[in-house]
Amino acid sequence: MEIINDTLIELNSDLQCKEDVINRIAFLLAENHRISDPIGFKKDIYKREKELSTSMGEGVAIPHTQSKFVQHSSLVLIKLKNKIHWDDDKNISLIFGIAVPYENKDNHHLKILSTLARKLMNDDFRKKLYQLENKQDTMKYLKFLNEIKD
Repeated sequence: MEIINDTLIELNSDLQCKEDVINRIAFLLAENHRISDPIGFKKDIYKREKELSTSMGEGVAIPHTQSKFVQHSSLVLIKLKNKIHWDDDKNISLIFGIAVPYENKDNHHLKILSTLARKLMNDDFRKKLYQLENKQDTMKYLKFLNEIKD
């Protein structure tokens, strides 16, 4: 199963706060049968968020967790219409939600996170991502994520 597909991408979203975004990530994952329990999954995301902010700066946040409620490693992309407050950062508009099964022994979440973080450090990569206006082009641009193996 692919880590990301067009059903896990939401562009021009009008979500207004971090809680709305995390709820939407859980909804999209549940709707696509990638998590078994949205409430349990959200608890695990918030537990991780309490450890350290997942805001990366440059308008990007990457909430992530390993959870027993995750059935398939997945990545959700939400691009917001307007910037929101995310812990210590008030300018977040690009969110990548990463969900990996708890039992994963190969640190798959770290592979996904490090690959994505390296790309996001590149100004040109981020600019292009912000400019993409449809799911198909966005999916093509992010296809490298589906090459990350367990």
